[in-house]
Amino acid sequence: MALVTGGEGFDVVLLGATGLMGQAILRQRGAHSVHALVRSPDGRAWGEDVHVHRGDLHAIPEALFPSHPYVVLHFATKPRDTDGTGFERTNVEGTQKLLSRLTKDCRGVIHGSSMSVYGPGPHLGVTEAHPLNPVTPLARSRVASEALITKHAAAAGMGAALLRTRFLIGQGDRFVLPAMVKMLERRRQLGADTVACSVIDVDDHARIIWKLARRMMDTPRPEQRAYNVAYSRPLVRSEFLGTLVQGLGLPPPVVKVRVPDLLLKALRDAPSRRAQALAERLELLTRSQCLDVARLKAVPGMRALLARSPVEALRAALDTFRS
Repeated sequence: MALVTGGEGFDVVLLGATGLMGQAILRQRGAHSVHALVRSPDGRAWGEDVHVHRGDLHAIPEALFPSHPYVVLHFATKPRDTDGTGFERTNVEGTQKLLSRLTKDCRGVIHGSSMSVYGPGPHLGVTEAHPLNPVTPLARSRVASEALITKHAAAAGMGAALLRTRFLIGQGDRFVLPAMVKMLERRRQLGADTVACSVIDVDDHARIIWKLARRMMDTPRPEQRAYNVAYSRPLVRSEFLGTLVQGLGLPPPVVKVRVPDLLLKALRDAPSRRAQALAERLELLTRSQCLDVARLKAVPGMRALLARSPVEALRAALDTFRS
């Protein structure tokens, strides 16, 4: 295997370039050349050294892949079933289509997964060795795509990094902060003050991705590993809401809602997709969701990024939220 060593830029193939993580990856690309697969590339300023190719996971043009060593950043996943068609076609079948098209110059695949693969919480410092227990259709599709990538990478002698996050904050976040702000505006708090969650800013996450891609290009011994991705210290609910109250001038909550386990189980077991989605949402907001990131911290160059205070990162995210 020919290695690309030193500090020069290298090429990546990016799937999911218009999404939250794709945009952060592009912002942090530095001198690297990006080959992006995009359904509708028109009307965007992509920047220098971003080569845009029209298509999707089921229609990948041959020109997407460079004729020299590269790493694939696979973030083209379906996180919500807004059209009622399920997750298999994009997250599983699409991943299989991508893997079947990779060329001999591919050095590895970095894939955006989620801690939902570990199953229902509460989780207090869950490690990558925790048994996988996906209970939702989305989580099951994530486990299946992880397995496909790991198997293909091992057989082809390339690297694989499966990145499991919980909450992403920062530029482009349309879900985490808006949901918390909406609850505060209603003077409500879901979960106790001690509920904790793992968070990371999307741009810090992108910096981690580029470091892992560099590592894949340089290593003579490819490995296939899952990595929990978050700041080392979780964000406690009282800190989360207190930062929003102070930073945005919102009133503190006057009603604290607790959700019993029996209610969550009843919603999960209900035949209604709406009830199941509500159970998943309530679980995220009322049960601790904390990742152990010791494995990622042991990778050279990661410790400082993971040591960032989650409160400081949240305050910075408020600046982009206000704008």
